[in-house]
Amino acid sequence: MTRATKQPRLMPKGSYEQKPQKHQVKVAKSDHPQSLVEKVLALIRNHPGIRPSEINRTLNIEQSDGPRGALLKRGLVRKVKEGSATRYYPL
Repeated sequence: MTRATKQPRLMPKGSYEQKPQKHQVKVAKSDHPQSLVEKVLALIRNHPGIRPSEINRTLNIEQSDGPRGALLKRGLVRKVKEGSATRYYPL
């Protein structure tokens, strides 16, 4: 008893080439970057001792490293390490 081997399906010419993929690019929010810094500053002023994860969750953003760094560099907020938690306070 012999098994019939399946013949590979022949595809039309050119179908072996990979088609260009549509990559999804995460685009920054429509807000101007300066306004994001202002929103983070307002949030820290309204909620002294807020943690970075709370900032991200409240503003619905993935990261707030840039705005927080800008505020630290400008001397508008201070960063306090409390155990494993980092908290931000206005100056």
